[in-house]
Amino acid sequence: MTIHEISPKQLRTLLLLLVLVPFIPMVLMLRFMADALDGESNAARERFASAAQRTLASAAASQEKRLAGQPTPVQAQELLHICRELFDRTVEISVHDANGRLAAGFLPPAGSLIAEAPIKQQGTAWWVQAWLVDESILKGQVRDQFKVYAWTALISTAAICAIAAAAGLTVNQQLRLRELKNNSVATVAHELRTPLATMRVLVDTLRAGRCRNAGQVREYLDLLHSENLRLSRLTEHFLTHSRLERGQQAFTFAPVAVEAVVDPALLALRTRLEAPGCHFTLDLTRPLPEMLADRDSLVTVLVNLLENALKYSGDEKHITLRARRDGGAAVIVVEDNGVGLTSAERRRIFEPYYQVDQKLTRTREGCGLGLSIVRAIVSAHRGRVEIASEPGRGAAFAVHIPLVPA
Repeated sequence: MTIHEISPKQLRTLLLLLVLVPFIPMVLMLRFMADALDGESNAARERFASAAQRTLASAAASQEKRLAGQPTPVQAQELLHICRELFDRTVEISVHDANGRLAAGFLPPAGSLIAEAPIKQQGTAWWVQAWLVDESILKGQVRDQFKVYAWTALISTAAICAIAAAAGLTVNQQLRLRELKNNSVATVAHELRTPLATMRVLVDTLRAGRCRNAGQVREYLDLLHSENLRLSRLTEHFLTHSRLERGQQAFTFAPVAVEAVVDPALLALRTRLEAPGCHFTLDLTRPLPEMLADRDSLVTVLVNLLENALKYSGDEKHITLRARRDGGAAVIVVEDNGVGLTSAERRRIFEPYYQVDQKLTRTREGCGLGLSIVRAIVSAHRGRVEIASEPGRGAAFAVHIPLVPA
């Protein structure tokens, strides 16, 4: 089974598992580190105690031959001094008689017994004990080992998270592609069905000769022409989007005046901009410098923005086209008094096939590719598109195109 054959529900479950996967090795790694550090602490203590035991036993054996007679306090103090010289300040020494009474040194209130050795004299025995009173040396050894474990855990966890993140992005991309494909198919079918159905009815009426007069025939032909243009625009949008997505759209960059882009766009939409209820304003701040651009592509950008303004404005439309210079770029702004956009809609408005009105019963025509094409063309010009909009207060799309270098 390939990833394309997995259902959306299974993909979402897989995505959730990929999000949870990094936490499992992290928990196991922390548990392993705790056990390993505890074991390392015990091992360090055992190593230190074993070395102390060997040292103390060797010292006790050598003192048995030197000391003679019954144990005396002077001998106990001498023995204490000799053994204490064998260790640093982390270890304290105490000497006890055969009955366990302290003969020299002291019992530390806080410390652990790590070694002891007997010294036999004339049937009696002294006990020399070593107490660990400062465990900093052990903590230092454990701290060094902790650094090794911590770096190992960090690198391992980072690698696992990176792999899980890459896999999660792949699954998430497949989910979005599947959703996009389903939405695009539904959108395309809806947009093509309406003009095709209208054209079929008009053609059937003309073929059957059910027109009352020549004026009605002319009206039907005009409607056919309008629907044919609508289909042509949809088809051109699909083809342009496909070429841009595959990187096959050819751009010819040359010095272009702003007026050379604005005038053809206004001519293409003159009928709609001059229709009753539409108030269009053109505001060009002259003189306008030349842009380094592909003229036909920028005309497409401007036509798409104006069509978007016309589509999402109400019956009483107020649309303004402005152009000015801003530093090293020409700025072309299309403003409208339409429905406006929320912050969530502004983030998604340039996605292919995305439309603010997602219902198939929507009254506004379009396939949701116009603004996606705008962004792709502007990006190819190394420019940018900015949006200023609030719900119910219209929208303003500002296109920034670099000027011809001086």
